[in-house]
Amino acid sequence: MEDNINLYKYMDPAIADNFLQKNGTCSLKLSYLKDYNDPFEFFLTIDYDQTPEILAYYSEMISMIIQQPVTCFSKSPLITPMWAHYASNSQGFVAQINEAGLNEWLESKKSDPSFGDIDYRDSPHEGMQGMLDRAYVVSKPRHIGWLQQVIGSSAYFSKQTCWNYEQERRLIVNEENIEKINETLTLIYFPANIVTSLIVGAKAEQQLKDKIKEASQVIGCAYYEKRIGKSTTTPYFLDSENNTHVFNGKEIVPHNERCESCKEPKTNSDLKYCSWCSITDAHKKNAAYRNSFRMLDNAGILEQYVTAFLEIGKKK
Repeated sequence: MEDNINLYKYMDPAIADNFLQKNGTCSLKLSYLKDYNDPFEFFLTIDYDQTPEILAYYSEMISMIIQQPVTCFSKSPLITPMWAHYASNSQGFVAQINEAGLNEWLESKKSDPSFGDIDYRDSPHEGMQGMLDRAYVVSKPRHIGWLQQVIGSSAYFSKQTCWNYEQERRLIVNEENIEKINETLTLIYFPANIVTSLIVGAKAEQQLKDKIKEASQVIGCAYYEKRIGKSTTTPYFLDSENNTHVFNGKEIVPHNERCESCKEPKTNSDLKYCSWCSITDAHKKNAAYRNSFRMLDNAGILEQYVTAFLEIGKKK
């Protein structure tokens, strides 16, 4: 396992009040596989076009798989659909968690954690059918054991390719280390120092920013605010000192080449400002002068021209 793997958990703003506990722990929500949002995950284990005997046997194998609690992370804090779906349209926040630290803590609790990247695919795993047929015919315990391992791995760590934008990495934990708050909420509490940074969304309200910044100070981790620039669709981050940072594919790092006005990263180090912030009143006046629609509007014939223009377009 790589020591520098960063996990990113996208969260709704409503979770902010309960994320950091008074006893110095943080909480993560856990779910069971049957409750996940992809109804086709179990369809990626075998081809279901089977004889009734084989399907009944496969169903028996599935029923024996322990329904362990799972929590999901992403390997990037920049995924727009994730901000939309899980962080309330960029109004929420993201926690960056050190995987090695979380793994070490879980092992100290005898949890036997299992981290794994999602295998995105649209067809069952190769070789699964042979193992199923062999276990059915031979029915020896070791064949059933091998089949159980492969079915479990496929069921927990496979999803359709339409979800690959999530860059998902999952964690399976033992039930001994979780707390069931109620019928619909299951949590795991872990040391807060495993959280290495907190990031608020671009649309987060000031109240949430204040809460997350205070939490970062208590934890002793970095604090960032996500920003959407004008020059690129790739977001960037500002820390509590207004320094610019970017995500390099593995971690959030400082980026010194930036616009002195908007703080957006830029590639041309010779320029003081980005192109947008370099626009002057003279540029705006020239743009208006070269807009012939303004001339037509001043002459009172703009609406007439647009109507005729659209009619020509319809004929073509």
